[in-house]
Amino acid sequence: MKKLSLVVLSFLLLLAGCGQADTDDAYNTAIQKGLDAIASENYIKAEAAFELALEDKKSDDKAKAYLVQTKAMQAATDAYAKKDYRKTKEEVANVIQEKKGSDALVQKATALQTKVDTLEKQEQNLQTKWTAIEKAIQAKDYDTASTQVTALLQEDLAEFPAIKKQAEEAQTKITMEKQALVKQQEEAQAVKEKQEAEQKTAEKEVPMDGADANVEAVLPTGDEIYQAGAALIYADMMAQGQPAGSFIIDENYQWQGEDMAATYAFQVYDAESPNPIATYWYFADTQEVQRQ
Repeated sequence: MKKLSLVVLSFLLLLAGCGQADTDDAYNTAIQKGLDAIASENYIKAEAAFELALEDKKSDDKAKAYLVQTKAMQAATDAYAKKDYRKTKEEVANVIQEKKGSDALVQKATALQTKVDTLEKQEQNLQTKWTAIEKAIQAKDYDTASTQVTALLQEDLAEFPAIKKQAEEAQTKITMEKQALVKQQEEAQAVKEKQEAEQKTAEKEVPMDGADANVEAVLPTGDEIYQAGAALIYADMMAQGQPAGSFIIDENYQWQGEDMAATYAFQVYDAESPNPIATYWYFADTQEVQRQ
């Protein structure tokens, strides 16, 4: 009877030993699969492997630490893809501070931290350059702004699509406003030259007795007055920082004075409302405008 008991006991111990061996093998296999997945940066697969290891050894500190690290690294990777650098750094810190975790994960987290730091410095530098471009545009210094935008677009902006889009839009805006300003200046100059030529012709044709009929015959027409005055007013509004298209120069100007020394009052309105934003005096004899 005693011999039978000893045989049964030995058999049970053998079974227990085999069961423990199987558990250890499953645990070790799961841990190794998790580490292999970390090496290939497949953190979702690694997380599943470490959870499987904890099913075999529920209180294992190493498997718990690996799992915590892996979840944090996956979160950091997701945040980085969304360019949420603050969240990225928070999760990276969670990976690094795990004392019993994977050294491989710590190395990868540290590398990601360095990359984020570098990108943040680049972004700060690009923002400084963009601020300088905005100031040049506001000052109507289009040549400087154009040079700065061209230089900015030549940089590697793959990680900064928003800044790239801003620069491309600014480049288009600079070109359009520069062309508009040049056109207005050319039109104003052409009108001025035409009126000066007509005035010289009139002076030659006016008889010595000063007959007024000839002078009246060469006075500028209404369209010429509006074009000349509006061109100068447009250039002045642009120079003061008013964007093109944001204002309207009223065609119903008021006339004061006589002959070539006449003075005309122009009203400038907001393009999106009937509210006047400026009054200008246009002096026909000197081809100048003055804002009131």
